Amino acid sequence: MSYQVGLDLGSAGTTVATGRGVTTNGRRQQAAAREIAGVLDDLAQRYGEPPSRVAMTHPLCWPYEHLEQLRHDLINEGRADVLFVPAPHAAAIAFDADAQMPEHGTVAVFDFGATGCDITVLRKQGVLLLAGQPERVEVGGFDLDGLVAEHVIAKIGTHSRELVRSCVEAKELLGSYPEVRIPYVATNGEVCEVRLSRLEFEAIVRPSVGLTIDALERVVTSAGLCLPDVILLVGGSARIPLVAREIAERLGIPVMRAPDGATATGAYLEAARLEPEPAEPATVEVPVPRREEPKKRIPTTPFIAAGLLVLVLGGGWFAHDAMNQPQVRMENTSVQLEPPGVAELPTIIGPGR
Repeated sequence: MSYQVGLDLGSAGTTVATGRGVTTNGRRQQAAAREIAGVLDDLAQRYGEPPSRVAMTHPLCWPYEHLEQLRHDLINEGRADVLFVPAPHAAAIAFDADAQMPEHGTVAVFDFGATGCDITVLRKQGVLLLAGQPERVEVGGFDLDGLVAEHVIAKIGTHSRELVRSCVEAKELLGSYPEVRIPYVATNGEVCEVRLSRLEFEAIVRPSVGLTIDALERVVTSAGLCLPDVILLVGGSARIPLVAREIAERLGIPVMRAPDGATATGAYLEAARLEPEPAEPATVEVPVPRREEPKKRIPTTPFIAAGLLVLVLGGGWFAHDAMNQPQVRMENTSVQLEPPGVAELPTIIGPGR
């Protein structure tokens, strides 16, 4: 059974896309090549054989030397056939597969992940091509987690690892709930809780989110006439409602949030597209035997039988009568005729006689 795999190695987890769906696993905190090899070994054990083609996403800003080093590390791990796909292209491929972008359609990929925000404008011209100058802002979800934790710690005057983890969970929940209660242990040992509202959270992170939207405006401006038809939000931090609202208000361009695992799905689609078609086995056509139609027989009825008997008897009677008739013999007789007489010409009498 041949199958293809798309991989997206994020900072928080590894997303795997196959023909059966998308799954996300926690990172094993090891080198990228070894991480990929481990994921593919798990898939081979699950499916009974290794994948026929593997595509992996990477940030567009990675230099050529970085990709070549990763390719070399993959070869050392026995994975020489991994295809590299830029992450914004992979996200746009998945979007195009669903939306069916028209030719010359343009999409801006706003990838707001854990470690930074990558912004790219892509134009469809048979393939997806860069339009404008892409940009990366070093503001990500980890930075927003730190801002929330600092705000809560300043309010209650205590600090702990459990409190920091609770602040991270609260940030994620505020995308769906207007308010979250964060439990903590006070200095006197009493269990208390602090409330964090969505409005309060948005006031905390608004300056950082504003930096990413400033970069988006610059990238869109650099694309010139290639104004994006839609802005595609990718990444965990892009789920914050403030992000979509600020982009729509400042740029006036429709905003759409990509489904979870869209980047890995795009890599999978690219791997499946480049998979060679299986060769069709040679077939031999056996001619179908011709079926001869049975000869139609005239049904015999008493009247038909009587008619046939009359014909047979009548034919025999006439044949017998013809045999008894006297036969006339014809003989060829030669008749000899006397030869005709000799014709005489008139005598010519000369003059004077």
